[in-house]
Order: sequence, then C-alpha cells, then structure tokens
Amino acid sequence: MPYFDYLPHIVLFTVGTLIGLEVSYKWHSEPFVNKKIEPIPLIIALIGGGLIVIYAPLGLLFLGFVVGMRPGYGVYETVLGILFALILWVILVII
Repeated sequence: MPYFDYLPHIVLFTVGTLIGLEVSYKWHSEPFVNKKIEPIPLIIALIGGGLIVIYAPLGLLFLGFVVGMRPGYGVYETVLGILFALILWVILVII
C-alpha cells in the first residue's frame, strides 16, 4: 500500500528525536549558553547525513537524534550534517 511507504521514515525520525531529547537533558543540565560545536553530536549528524543518501530511514534516525536535542543544542551540528548530505548527494549524482 502506498500509504505506508514513508512509515519507517516517520517512525525512525520520531524515535531519534525522542532519544536525542532524553540524552541531551542528561548531558546538559543548564540552558543553552555556550555556542560551540560539540564533537559527539557533530559525528552523529555527519553519520546521519551520510546515511540519509544511502538508506534514508536510518539516516533520519541519526539526524533526528541531533534535531531533537534540547532547545539550542545541536543546531550547528544539524546544519553541518544536512550540508554534508547535500554535498554527498551532488557527488553521487555527478559520478
């Protein structure tokens, strides 16, 4: 059925955001005050950006983790992960 084609995408993105929110509240007890790029969410976002080109549901799980982080955290990492996915997609289309 065509209704369920994107169900894995939606479910895995939602699970990723919930996991990201839970983990970020354990990592950061303070509100967003330091504007720096954190290495672990950056690695997760880059993995998600790379996987979204190859297998979208799994890539959305990883990107959802970073998107779902506590408000303010993960913004820069998400943008870098999406840019990495776009660059990878352009390279794969050209080759």
